[in-house]
Amino acid sequence: MTIRSPARREFHGQSRARGIAVVEFVICAPFLLLLMLAATEVGRAFIHYATLTYSVRQGARYVSEHSINGTTGVVSLTATTIAEARNLAVYGNVLGTGSPKLPNYQTSQLQIVNVGGGNVRITATYPYQPMFGSAMPNVGFGSGSFALGFNMQTAVTLRAIS
Repeated sequence: MTIRSPARREFHGQSRARGIAVVEFVICAPFLLLLMLAATEVGRAFIHYATLTYSVRQGARYVSEHSINGTTGVVSLTATTIAEARNLAVYGNVLGTGSPKLPNYQTSQLQIVNVGGGNVRITATYPYQPMFGSAMPNVGFGSGSFALGFNMQTAVTLRAIS
């Protein structure tokens, strides 16, 4: 006489495959979400840097065109020229009206100097802040948090023209 063992339930087919897919998704979803957010933040930082560079270039062109008084050929940076160039770089117009081209972009973040040899330089230091906050907590890696923001810097040097 043969004794039959109780029937074992076989886990084959669609229901098992669906369960494995859910487990794989739960494991991979946080990494994919983090990767998407990081890619978005890098793209946003790139756009901010391109906007900053373009605005500084506009200000430098303005200074190079307006820094030589008369036909002397000598570079003379007046307070009016500097203020108008800063306004042009930050607001997009020499009057300084409207909203800044970038969040927290201010005229005090631009330095305009005569570097000699008939050249002028405009330098900008912009404090970039990520869209998800300025700091990230150290999860399990010590106490406190680490800053996510950083300073973007760009400089343009042009020959002054009359």
